[in-house]
Amino acid sequence: MKHSLRTLSIALLSLGFLAFATSCSKDDPEPEIPQEEIKSATLTFTEVEWHDDGAHDLENPEIINVTFDESGLPPVGTHLHLDAGKTYRLTLSTTDFAGREGAEQEFLDESDIHQLFFLGAPAGVFDYQYADPDNKQVGVTGYLHVLKPSDSFVFNVILRHLNKGVKANITADDWNNPNYLQFSGANDLDLKVEVHVVDGDHDGDDH
Repeated sequence: MKHSLRTLSIALLSLGFLAFATSCSKDDPEPEIPQEEIKSATLTFTEVEWHDDGAHDLENPEIINVTFDESGLPPVGTHLHLDAGKTYRLTLSTTDFAGREGAEQEFLDESDIHQLFFLGAPAGVFDYQYADPDNKQVGVTGYLHVLKPSDSFVFNVILRHLNKGVKANITADDWNNPNYLQFSGANDLDLKVEVHVVDGDHDGDDH
C-alpha cells in the first residue's frame, strides 16, 4: 500500500513539473498597443472645387499639411494660410506608438463614441460638412468652406471619446460647438495651430 501511494505521488509530481515546464516554454504573446494611443496626428487641407452637387478634385490643388506631436502641437512657428472663397477637403491621419499608420480607422469603426469638433475660428469664417464614409459623421474626413478673411486665430481640433449614448445628442450643426464639453467623455486629441485666412491667393510659403 505504501509503495502504491509513493508511486502515485511521484506520478503527480511529474505531471505538475511537465505542465509547468510546458507553460514556461511557450512564448508570451506581445501585448497589443491600443490604436487610440496616438503618437502623432496630421491634418491635410486639400483644395477642391465646390458645386451644388458637392466637391470635385482639382488637377493641381493647393495642399497644406500640418503634423502634431503627442502633445497636440505643431512645430514651433507653424502658421497656416487659408484662402477665403475656397473649399478644402480636411482629413485627419494618425500614427500610434508602434509606428502604425491608419490609427484613425479606429475612430470610424467606433463612430458611435467618437466625434471631431473644429473650434476657434471667428463667427462666419468657416462652414463645415462631415464627409466620412457611410455617413458616420465623425470628422476624419470633411469639407471646410472658407467664407471670409480673418485675422490670425488658433484653430483647435478636438477628437472627443464620448460616453455611450451621447452621440445621439450631437447634430451636424455641432461641428463648432464651443460647449462641446456638454457631450460627456474625454478628449483623445486636442490639436492647436495658428491660422490666418487671407483674401484670395497669397504669396509666401505655408508652414
